[in-house]
Amino acid sequence: MSQFLVRVAVVILSLTSTLHVSAKDWTLSQMVTQDAEGKPVYRAMPMDQMFINPWPAALEAEFQARARVIIAAQSGMKVPAGNTYFENEKRTYGYLMAQALGPRGMAAVRDLQVEDAQAGAWHSHTHGIDFYAAFTLKHQMRKYFYFGDLLEPDYLGRMFDGARAWTEQDPLHRPHPAYQGPKSGWGPDAKNSWVDVRGTENLFFMRVTSVYLMAEETGSESTAAQYKKTILDYTKTLYRINMGEWDSENYHGHSFAPLLNLYDFAKDPEVKMAAKACLDWMSAIGAVKYWRGGFNGPTKRDYNHAQPFGGSAANMLWVMFGDTPFEKQDHWESDEVHLITSAYRPPLAVVKLARKAFDRPVELFAAKPSYSATTTFQGQSKPEYLETQYIGHSFQMGSLTCGTLPGISDVCGFKILVYDETEGARTLQAVPGVDPAFPGSPQYQPDKVSAENRVAQHGNLALWLVHDGRSPWRWVIPESVKVSLEQGVTFLECDRTWVAIHPLAANALVRDDDMTRHISEGDKARFPGHQVLATSGTGEAFCGLAVEVGEAETYGSFVNFQQQALAAKVTASRIEQGDVQVKSSKGKTLRILWQDDPTQLKMYRDGHLHDPAEHAKYLYANSSGEAHSGPIYSRWGEGSLTVEAGGETFFCHVSETGKATFRHGKP
Repeated sequence: MSQFLVRVAVVILSLTSTLHVSAKDWTLSQMVTQDAEGKPVYRAMPMDQMFINPWPAALEAEFQARARVIIAAQSGMKVPAGNTYFENEKRTYGYLMAQALGPRGMAAVRDLQVEDAQAGAWHSHTHGIDFYAAFTLKHQMRKYFYFGDLLEPDYLGRMFDGARAWTEQDPLHRPHPAYQGPKSGWGPDAKNSWVDVRGTENLFFMRVTSVYLMAEETGSESTAAQYKKTILDYTKTLYRINMGEWDSENYHGHSFAPLLNLYDFAKDPEVKMAAKACLDWMSAIGAVKYWRGGFNGPTKRDYNHAQPFGGSAANMLWVMFGDTPFEKQDHWESDEVHLITSAYRPPLAVVKLARKAFDRPVELFAAKPSYSATTTFQGQSKPEYLETQYIGHSFQMGSLTCGTLPGISDVCGFKILVYDETEGARTLQAVPGVDPAFPGSPQYQPDKVSAENRVAQHGNLALWLVHDGRSPWRWVIPESVKVSLEQGVTFLECDRTWVAIHPLAANALVRDDDMTRHISEGDKARFPGHQVLATSGTGEAFCGLAVEVGEAETYGSFVNFQQQALAAKVTASRIEQGDVQVKSSKGKTLRILWQDDPTQLKMYRDGHLHDPAEHAKYLYANSSGEAHSGPIYSRWGEGSLTVEAGGETFFCHVSETGKATFRHGKP
């Protein structure tokens, strides 16, 4: 029996309540097969080859090995199936779907059908099925379209009927029967809508993709057409200005999952191709900062995750890219099952980018939009953030000219990701602020960042100033990093990477044992296995740090690096005017001149004034600005993406109408 006929049977069932689906054509035995060694292999539903990126058997074998680790781990979890109040399914449904592919099988499928806690209170108009909370919707789609043939016919019929009622007109801001007037909260009782109204980009994806899929499924043509236009408009804008919720450690994976639903289950070829284009984009930009289970900054909405495997970006990208000892992975976001059951695989060039299979070191310039620009289709808007990303042989260092934003903010403006033999990759996080529990962004908490700050970067050199001469500084780094102090310069000796930190109108950076215990010990420790380095400024208007990062390929040994770092010339006589310069022993120079507008920050790199207007022309580009200098290239406003790495090339273009085309090949 075809999938189409099963859905038709469900429609008949919902209309007559007397018929039953007599056959199931997408069974557990098809979802999970075995390889030649008898190990589980997880299958996606059939997909037309025109939508699939080439994917060799060796990479698929690696992917399946990681999938087995995930399914085994999540199958052992105790998941409260009845925990369905509001959006609590954001975790439970994902884990239960993973368990359905494991030993629990149909028992987990039955748990997916437990009556919703608010079936009568909030969801009676959709036959008791929760189509409101965005985080629930993300999982409801895969439950219905991928696992649907395993559901009880009555329950599947209720899902169809509920979806038809839900999409007969646009559910967003449609007056809800449970509305109780303006009050706090995000439920329909407070927001008077048939679907979640929250506007963050990841929730936008969950809402838009789910409404489209169910409108298409139930024949609600006008709603499907409306949401198709939204999807195409978003895709067009994405390829011109990037994501507003860019590189979010906490939400990148949560955005990926609903796009996988759209890619796997949409029938309209244009919509399916748009979903693929969005996934290719998100894979590529994620591949820039992902490395060996870690995720570098700078980031929007970072939530101060410790690495490796910290947050949804590192988790979801690890499923695709791996490149690290996966027995170390023990953090789960519950979205992994979407990738495991999806037909999507990233372009080969993107995998090579994630695994850093290109000539290094390389420096990239990038520009990022304002938060809501992409979801409101402001394709002609200007960048709000300018980023520099330097990728060495054993580390990445990234910064924003604005630094880490103070106030009720979520932007982390500086981070270093370093190679670690046993853990994969670890991060060195720092903030001009007093609280070591927030070394990334303030995460919407006041007083976590002392004041406005600016970062100038030139390859492996960075100058970081804060407009508070007495500001505290906190670095949070792995306990395994050896810390030493020589001539007032703090040295960090990592597995293969070395860092020198010169104070600028500040005391030397040293370990703080009390703060270390505070963040690393106890059941609620924020950063187990980490230590805190602390200092404070001694200036009036400004204080700061000069940072130099080295490795064997450029300095030979730690001893050589230490000697050369100590020989660097740091000129801070004009720091009270926001003017500092550093000259490394290798002759590289970097100068920063404070500007109130961070997009106009003045920095001199080897004596040449860096042009922020030129920097702002690129969504991503090699600092040479050349189109084919690799490994990733996209110009602001043009609608194209090129990735060249490891002898592979991927190119995608999205037209002004949202039509996506792509090609693979050799450079």
